[in-house]
Amino acid sequence: MAGLLLTDLIDVALLQKMQDEFSKYTGMAALTTDADGKPITKGSAFTDFCMNYTRQSALGCERCVLSDRDAALKALERGEPVVYICHAGLADFASPIMLGDKLVGCVLGGQVRISSEIDEEKLRATAEELGIEYEGYYEAMQATSVTSKKAIKKAADFLGIVASVLSEMAYQNYTAIDKYRSLERAARSQSHFLMDLSSDLHENMSGWINALEDVVQNGSVESVMDVINTMLTNGTTTYSIIGDIVDYMKFSDGNVALYESAYSLYDVIEAVVELEGEEAAQKNIKLSYRIEESVPKMLFGDGGRIGQILTKLISNAIVLKQESTKQTEIQISVSGKKNSYANVITIRVWDKGKELSEEELANIREYFSRGILRLKERDETNEFSLSLVDLFIRQMQGKTLVESKKGEGMAFVIELPQLEVTES
Repeated sequence: MAGLLLTDLIDVALLQKMQDEFSKYTGMAALTTDADGKPITKGSAFTDFCMNYTRQSALGCERCVLSDRDAALKALERGEPVVYICHAGLADFASPIMLGDKLVGCVLGGQVRISSEIDEEKLRATAEELGIEYEGYYEAMQATSVTSKKAIKKAADFLGIVASVLSEMAYQNYTAIDKYRSLERAARSQSHFLMDLSSDLHENMSGWINALEDVVQNGSVESVMDVINTMLTNGTTTYSIIGDIVDYMKFSDGNVALYESAYSLYDVIEAVVELEGEEAAQKNIKLSYRIEESVPKMLFGDGGRIGQILTKLISNAIVLKQESTKQTEIQISVSGKKNSYANVITIRVWDKGKELSEEELANIREYFSRGILRLKERDETNEFSLSLVDLFIRQMQGKTLVESKKGEGMAFVIELPQLEVTES
């Protein structure tokens, strides 16, 4: 809802028409403002007193805006239209236009007197403060309509109904806009994801071709062995890329099939570490895990999907590592916390040899909150298959965080609600 204005949700022409009809029906002035009290429509049936005198004064106009905003806030607090006397002495009423629990605008009405008598002393003081010629100001005040409190209350209640209709329209339009933005984010995310995977695939295939060309030119035993090693390395990466493309195309509509059953998270993590351990060791990476006692022995959920998520995060972290004589570490730590009927399982994948800049960290966090990922270097962050990981976790009603601490590396943090399976 942040950043949305009333004019983004409801056409100004429609607001103008509705308030014009209100003025015709009640014989009173009407105006629609934004959340700050600034008019977004032209005044309907405005009196000369307000339009040609009070609001023509810079100070007078400023006071009108503040008066309108304060009235909207009071109406919001009370949950009903508010009748009040404005700073210039006329009776007005206000009803807020809401978007959920947020004030986005206000419909105002009134500009009438509840007494035929005019407090000339007060009116003269107001005219002097606002720099308005008194005689004309007084005549304009005399020309305003005198209306009973009962009639004003009736008009205010009617205005409340109008504001409720506008609030419902605003919410429906917001829902439509939000859905459109979600589709737009999904399309943009899919486009970036497939472009990056295609680029990676092209890069690996180019490596194969270059290696084969070297064999053709040199033909030595050493070059043949180099080619075999290169093709084995690139083949594993290419196989993973193709798997990601297949998965993403399969789930591009956002519907991920979950196969939930009783499973052991201990067994899942052990299997992932065993699967990735050999490749990690080749790059001098220590792959370890630690599971706290707070994690139940058996859970109900999609253990296979969780294993797939961890495999993607770890394998991509390994791919990004350069071979080094200095050992680095990737550690999986798991904890659990009882929350109502479920257990919230927190899985933290620490890459202790990689740190993110503030910009990179902000970009990844923005991706998880809004679906937008802006990258300086293509290979800095998108290698983590964020699109698929995020898709899987959201389908399981979980959430993903990212942390980076100087001297400690970076971590992806996954929080998943899971049911504990107890022995009967």
